[in-house]
Amino acid sequence: MFMEFSAGLMPLETALTQMLSRITPLTAVETLPLVNCFGRILATDIVSPLDVPGFDNSAMDGYAVRMADLSADKPLPVAGKAFAGQPYQGEWPAGTCIRIMTGAPVPTGCEAVVMQEQTEQTDDGVRFTADVRCGQNIRRRGEDIRQDAVVFPAGTRLTTAELPVLASLGIADAQVVRKVRVALFSTGDELQLPGQPLEAGQIYDTNRLTIHLMLQQL
Repeated sequence: MFMEFSAGLMPLETALTQMLSRITPLTAVETLPLVNCFGRILATDIVSPLDVPGFDNSAMDGYAVRMADLSADKPLPVAGKAFAGQPYQGEWPAGTCIRIMTGAPVPTGCEAVVMQEQTEQTDDGVRFTADVRCGQNIRRRGEDIRQDAVVFPAGTRLTTAELPVLASLGIADAQVVRKVRVALFSTGDELQLPGQPLEAGQIYDTNRLTIHLMLQQL
């Protein structure tokens, strides 16, 4: 593509290159609570302090079972219940199942969770109406995030996608790069601030607002 430039002007790419070569990256860091970190840039890697999930838990409302207890193909009595925040306590008798809710820790020895839609209630207990696969509907400890894994590298912009993840790791604040300081002004005798009456030959200044809003995204 052939392009002509007026005398004294330079191509845009050249101007950008020269401008960027004169910019010194920000190194100043500040620590802020997560609620104040939206849109900010991480200054350091975020390393997970724990496994997510922190324990094996149920992915469904249903029944925790052991595969050996299903071999008789008969209803299983319900030995107890497990809720999120309230795990099943005590011994788990053989030949029984445990009512379990989504997010509840699976009882020791649990090999599968059968979703309640694949069960029937009988006078003798719970009958399972579909094949049960070992490990089904169990979320394993650390399967989402492993302890000591880098969750977000330095340079990541923190948004509504990243900040809740940090909160789920128990992180209350983050180190972010200090925002740039910018002096912004508009010049021109023809410019007037919005809200003020226009004099002859004047127009309202829209560039100042546009640039201000764009700078807020940096």
